[in-house]
Amino acid sequence: MILFIVLLALVCVYGMKIYGPKEFNQDYISRNNTTAVKGIFVFLVFMSHFLQYYTPIDSYDMQYKEIRLFLGQLVVVMFFFYSGYGIYESVKRKGTGYIKSFPVHRILKTLLHLDLALLLYFIRNLIMGVHMKPAQVLLSLFGWDCIGNSNWFMFAVLLLYVAVYLSFIVFRKQNFLALVATTVLTGVYVILMHKFSGKEQYWYNTVMCLPLGMYYSFFKEKINSIVMKNNIVYHGILVAVFAAFMYAHYNKLPFVIYTMWTLLFTLLVVLVTMKVNIGNKILYWLGNHVFSVYILQRFPMAIFRRFDEIASNRYLFFVLSLVATVIMSELFDRGTAALDKVLFDRKKKPAKQTS
Repeated sequence: MILFIVLLALVCVYGMKIYGPKEFNQDYISRNNTTAVKGIFVFLVFMSHFLQYYTPIDSYDMQYKEIRLFLGQLVVVMFFFYSGYGIYESVKRKGTGYIKSFPVHRILKTLLHLDLALLLYFIRNLIMGVHMKPAQVLLSLFGWDCIGNSNWFMFAVLLLYVAVYLSFIVFRKQNFLALVATTVLTGVYVILMHKFSGKEQYWYNTVMCLPLGMYYSFFKEKINSIVMKNNIVYHGILVAVFAAFMYAHYNKLPFVIYTMWTLLFTLLVVLVTMKVNIGNKILYWLGNHVFSVYILQRFPMAIFRRFDEIASNRYLFFVLSLVATVIMSELFDRGTAALDKVLFDRKKKPAKQTS
């Protein structure tokens, strides 16, 4: 398994640009750059899930397992952070109109895509003879349960989208108060999940990264002016954040500290991208297909695991699962894009003029 980490590192190096002492990557948080970074992390998510279908057998596998244990839920935090950042950037550009479209173009569209993917899992389970309870199927439509798919992330995303919408509808043009309200509602979600849900901590210990991304967008100009003032300031902040991150790493058992650990990691990644531009066609493709790669990757894994000739060879198992996921994701995204165009992107035709 460690081989695939090495391959990922080589992919990251391809097309990489490192900026000099007096230079900064001014596009570090542009769409292109964040898409490439998301591509890295969705591949790490794939590897993490693959480990649940394959039992490590040698020292190379165990080396990857150590990396996996270190990363924990860090493999998903940039998705939350960049989502929050992107949402607030859209608010700044489009204003109230963007928020009014949020229930349909963000919440409903995401839910529809999730349920279309679940339909594929449902059909697969019927063919494979996997038993599914009616309540399980129903709750999986909202991410609370699953029928073989990954679910907690989608449930959290949908709830956070609702929190964003309510906050900005209530406070409308008072954007900072809307940010505070989003943070409070996210905190309420964390507390309710921690106290009453019975779910594991990973259901809620990374979600604060989404409001962090929104705050980053709000204060971006001030942050840039401080951090990019000169190399000394940049490296001083980088070292301080890294030191705080490592301290939190060794004291992260309480979920509050774990949450702080994830927040610090997102800032570390952002700081690194100020000096390092990562991007190539492979990472861009993965980053542009995050949802489908995330939601569909377990589909082929569960199938190939049933074939001893494949499951006994970890490299063959991994490559076939990855190739199948890529093909399914491409087809799924093309299909949903066509459906979205019909359901969500319809524009009123101009009225015919009469003489």
